[in-house]
Amino acid sequence: MKVLFCIDHLRSDGTQRVLCQLTMGLTRRRHRIATLCLNDSFDASILDSLRAAGADVKIAGKAGLAGGYGIVDIVRWMQRERFDAAVTMLFWSDVIGRTTARLAHIPRLISSIRARNRQYALWQLLLVRATMPLADAVVLNSRRVAAFAVAGEGAPPDRLIHIPNGVDVSLYAHTPPRTALCARFGVPEDAMIIGSIGRLTYQKGFDVLLDALAQLTHMNVHLIVAGAGEERDRLHKQARRLGIDRRVHLVGYRRDVPQWLGALDVYVQPSRFEGAPNALLEAMAAGCPIVATEVDGNSELIADGIHGWLVQADHVGSLAGALGEALANRPEARRRGAAAYERARTEFSVERMVERWEQVLMGSAIAG
Repeated sequence: MKVLFCIDHLRSDGTQRVLCQLTMGLTRRRHRIATLCLNDSFDASILDSLRAAGADVKIAGKAGLAGGYGIVDIVRWMQRERFDAAVTMLFWSDVIGRTTARLAHIPRLISSIRARNRQYALWQLLLVRATMPLADAVVLNSRRVAAFAVAGEGAPPDRLIHIPNGVDVSLYAHTPPRTALCARFGVPEDAMIIGSIGRLTYQKGFDVLLDALAQLTHMNVHLIVAGAGEERDRLHKQARRLGIDRRVHLVGYRRDVPQWLGALDVYVQPSRFEGAPNALLEAMAAGCPIVATEVDGNSELIADGIHGWLVQADHVGSLAGALGEALANRPEARRRGAAAYERARTEFSVERMVERWEQVLMGSAIAG
């Protein structure tokens, strides 16, 4: 079948990585894939990955959409391409993608809610609620997002389908020497290293993580955070104010995460809300000892005491305490890291995710 994915932008965030996984997996199953990027903002590596997998990519651009003529162009393009199904991901894609897909008479329309979108303003919720009835199915990557999807975005409960994200554990099989990790980021070799990956936004809770790090005064602990975002300067200032700026390494967006993730002493996911974070799955695939907040998809991936430590969101003391325990009890940390790896390997494969998505696209998946 011929499938269209509609997405707001093609920067290197979690949803875009899932899009690449789906594109590669579905083309291997002989489906034809196209991607419509509404914004003219994209990462060249994401664009190259999609095209290398065989996808056609159309960049709409904000100017055309704002002027109205871009909407007409999208509808005409959809009609010419004769797609069998369309998938919308993220806010503007849900609003514009649902509308244009129906105007173009695409037979099957699926939306995907990737997180409990607490940051949406009232006008955004009104728009997604107004267009939600156009979707034939709504895919969630976390069951805990279901209540928000129904109450906040107006998703019909009988159209919800749960498909967890997937991870390729083979990418994380080779852990580099610890000295290589220290040299790469300028960390002293005698330090313990905790790390985290994600956009530098309020949602991810890195401010709470810095406060927790400042409480670990009895330990020589350094923090590596890989990611870009609007809170970078504020986090730098916070680290200086707390007197921990020499122990905090904000290294920006990185494409080499699989090459060093497994060398961390502890991986931390301090989010205030989530879907099912790809970064946490990656840490599981690397066998990292994990400390995460007990929110949304985090608690579906990690069982406290088995695969890692779960703590209350926005609670500095709880986060500092769990980090201290994970760093002090190395045998227990390794045991939980090994259990997390095994769960990622057996329950969250990319192939399993692609198979479930194929069923949804073909209309054979059962809601639930």
